[in-house]
Amino acid sequence: MKIYIDQKAVKRNALIGKFLRWISLGCMLIGLIAVFSQEISANTTLFSIFFSIMIVGVLLSSVSAFFTTRYGKSPRPDEMIDKSFKGFDDRYQIFHYQSSIPHLLVGPAGIWSITPTFVDGEITFDEKKNNWIHKKNSLLNRFLSKEYFPNPVSDLKHHQQELEKIIGSSGNLNDYELNSLVILMHRNVKLTGLSEKNNIFILPFEKVKDRFRKMVKNNEKIAGWEVTILDKLIS
Repeated sequence: MKIYIDQKAVKRNALIGKFLRWISLGCMLIGLIAVFSQEISANTTLFSIFFSIMIVGVLLSSVSAFFTTRYGKSPRPDEMIDKSFKGFDDRYQIFHYQSSIPHLLVGPAGIWSITPTFVDGEITFDEKKNNWIHKKNSLLNRFLSKEYFPNPVSDLKHHQQELEKIIGSSGNLNDYELNSLVILMHRNVKLTGLSEKNNIFILPFEKVKDRFRKMVKNNEKIAGWEVTILDKLIS
C-alpha cells in the first residue's frame, strides 16, 4: 500500500497541542491562586476574572487533548489506519491530511473516507434516526471522555461534497461515489445490530482487512478515476 501523509501538518498540529497544554496548565494554576488567596476571594471582580481564566484553561485543555491525541501521541490515528490495511498491495493508496478529507483511501474497493474513533461503550444502529448512536459505559465515562463518536451519515455527505471539490471538473462525478468507513479502535467497544448500510461501514479494527479483501474478491472496482484523484492529491 502506498501511503501519502502531510508530515508538516502533523508536526505543526502536534506543536499546537503542546503549546495549548502549557497555556491551559498556566490558566488553571492562576485559577487555583484565586481559590487559596483570601484577598482575591474577597474581591468579587478579581475572583470573577481569575475564575474565568481557569475556565479558559479547562477549555484549552480539551482542545490540546484533541490535537495531542491525533497528532502528538504514537500510535497516531493515521498509523493505526495504516496498520489495519497492512499487507495490501500498491493498488491501494491512502492519503493522510492531504485534503479536506483527513483520511482518504483509493483502491480496488473504491474510494473511502476513513474515520478512526477510540470511544468505548456500545455502538448501535437506530432505525428511527437512520444513524448509529453511541452509548457510553458509565456516567463517569460520559463526563470524563473527550472522544466523541462521529455522525457517519452526516460525515459521508460532507466528505462527498469535499471530494467533488477535490476532483473539480475532471470526469463524471457519478464515477466518484464515496464510501465511509468508521474504524472502532477501542478494545472495550461493542458493536450491536447493523454494521453496514448503503455506503457506510462500522467495523472493529481487527475486522477491517478481511472485510475489504472479501469486498474486492466479490466485486473488484478498479477504474480510471484512481489516476485522476491521485493527480489531484499529489500535485
